[in-house]
Amino acid sequence: MSPRLRIALVTLERSDDYIGALESAGADVVLLDPLAGRDDTQDRIAGVQGLCLPGGWDVDPAHYGEPSHPTVQVAEAARDALELELARAAVQQDVPLLAICRGMQILNVALGGTLVQDIPDQWPGSDAHAVSHAPTAQAHAIDVLIGSRLHQAVTAGMARHVNSRHHQAVRTPGRGLRVTASAPDGVVEGIELPDAAFCVGVQWHPENYWRTGEMRALFESFAREVRRTRRWMQPSPRP
Repeated sequence: MSPRLRIALVTLERSDDYIGALESAGADVVLLDPLAGRDDTQDRIAGVQGLCLPGGWDVDPAHYGEPSHPTVQVAEAARDALELELARAAVQQDVPLLAICRGMQILNVALGGTLVQDIPDQWPGSDAHAVSHAPTAQAHAIDVLIGSRLHQAVTAGMARHVNSRHHQAVRTPGRGLRVTASAPDGVVEGIELPDAAFCVGVQWHPENYWRTGEMRALFESFAREVRRTRRWMQPSPRP
């Protein structure tokens, strides 16, 4: 039996589905508390081989040089700071990274990209993306770029219709990122770094499907690259 993987996940109120999806793919989940001391966080980071950035409230627009739209609900400043640092470290060290919803937006901002702060107001002709009913209810289809890592997961059996709970999206992709999926209205639903071991962001919530297995291929693809690279994440230099 293959040894289990150590994948870091930032603690949030509703972590159960993220933990279940990662554990079902063979991971031991290392939880990181944004409010913990730097020494404790850095020690825990040093023991992981992959990073999952989860969903949550909005990224502070100050991180990409814009004033806030009235609808913005920012996460804690400490969480923004920790996840931006983690995203940059994972990219620099080529540690496999799976970024989900807010996590995809964090990845984009960490690499210099910008966000649509409110889709209904700033994306003319957009469909409904903040669909708040059952977590696994399918809201819309996705068009996936052929040849991308996300496309490989789709062809492995992942559903082409996704759930949706967001009012923000990628506007300008960050350095090196390419758009790999979009909704019928053109809203960005997937990004990735083509040359990375594994650096994939999705705008929907695949973790909600871990019990049904509909999105299992995405987590298994992520875990497979973590297992293949076996690269331990190094903590940032202490100030």
